[in-house]
Amino acid sequence: MRGSITPHKGQPDTWRLQVYLGQDPATGRERRKTKVFHGPRRQAEKALNEMVSSVGQEVTTPSSATVEYLLEEWLRFCRGKDLAVRTYDDYQWHAYHRLIPAIGSIPLNALTVKDLDDLYAGLHAQGYSASTIRHAHAVIRLALGQAIRWGWIERNVARLATLPRVAPAPVTAPSVEELQAIMEEMAKSNPQFTAIIGLAALTGARRGELLGLHWNDIDLPHSLLWIRRGLNYTPATGVVVGPTKTKRERRVLLDSVGSSIVLVQQQMLTDACTKLMIKRADNPWLFFGDVDGSKPLHPDSISAAFRRVAKKLDIEGIHFHSLRHFTATQLIAAGVDIRTVSGRLGHANASMTLGIYSHVLEAKDREAGEIMGRLLKP
Repeated sequence: MRGSITPHKGQPDTWRLQVYLGQDPATGRERRKTKVFHGPRRQAEKALNEMVSSVGQEVTTPSSATVEYLLEEWLRFCRGKDLAVRTYDDYQWHAYHRLIPAIGSIPLNALTVKDLDDLYAGLHAQGYSASTIRHAHAVIRLALGQAIRWGWIERNVARLATLPRVAPAPVTAPSVEELQAIMEEMAKSNPQFTAIIGLAALTGARRGELLGLHWNDIDLPHSLLWIRRGLNYTPATGVVVGPTKTKRERRVLLDSVGSSIVLVQQQMLTDACTKLMIKRADNPWLFFGDVDGSKPLHPDSISAAFRRVAKKLDIEGIHFHSLRHFTATQLIAAGVDIRTVSGRLGHANASMTLGIYSHVLEAKDREAGEIMGRLLKP
């Protein structure tokens, strides 16, 4: 390890001792330790040797970068990864609105578990939900994990932080009668919106997955729908086409009602192009935003329309995503096995479906118990 000794400000028997600690792995800047010593040069040289020995381990100590620097570098790193647009947008939101204002100035090697516990307690006191706090925690935990892989720090203090408990959110789905009323009301203003609501209720597909359908994703002779992509929107990126949430394609079988919805939707586009004497786009979007089918519907347009109609009909607590819950609860109540329901919804695994719809399964279990009780009743 290199050290240097130089006269300090021209003062007699006053020396500037400096030891080179290497390059900061995060900032790229050189790190040095400096000390002013008063006394003869021989004693100053001895003090420098002791200083070199005492800081011998500091070359490999954690980076002096701050939490803010890490989060910004980690976000740049994430930008090159295969992340959903909304996921990256959430990462940015929590980094710049939750984490950096509170703990951004703390050096990484000085960040403690208590710093994070205090942060989460403060967010809770401000009225943020346990789910929001956990999302912020996930961001700092992932960033610190990457800092370890980069060699900036040696341990992830976020793994020891105390998190608020999240109460299971009740799943709210419209009744059959409520869904029919919404579709009837929607049909008065926008047949396309009626069609996508109907197809969402029949298939359990996500909003972005339905809006991401092209004509070549549909096999009407075999009553098949191939879900291959999803549409996402954020103000920063606009509408972006990406993979499905699970990064996997899946097929969904259509019944006669679903097939007729698709057929009518296709015919609507064909008729519009014929009437306006324009060429239909090659492989158009099933739910189209332009009259030639070259652009998809905007993701937020259907959600906003759904909320307006539900409010007009005094149907509370539901939104477009509630249609997935409608599909799941209706199928489970009808006795369809959980693996089939999970596959239709596009969940990563059946355990996710079990966790979300446990209340419906409890009702079925109660029903099963009553059936067995009747069988064994004296």
